[in-house]
Amino acid sequence: MKEKEKIPPEEQKEYILLENTGKNYEKLFGWKPGTVLKRISIWYGSNGLGKHLKQAYFVPADCDSNYGHIAWNDHVEEITGQFKLNI
Repeated sequence: MKEKEKIPPEEQKEYILLENTGKNYEKLFGWKPGTVLKRISIWYGSNGLGKHLKQAYFVPADCDSNYGHIAWNDHVEEITGQFKLNI
């Protein structure tokens, strides 16, 4: 990740790793479904896989590292502090 692609700490938002993402995140990074992550980079394009798919670098929310791992936008959900209704 290039320096200009990093997000300043005060602008980093928290996300939660969703349940339906498979086991690769746990095997590779130790992230289980429900893990709270913070996004430390801008969103990158999808390399032609689909216009709605993006990826970014994330680290666990309680970690101060600048070296994260990539997660797809459909594998995480931003924590907004609002209730989500499933109707």
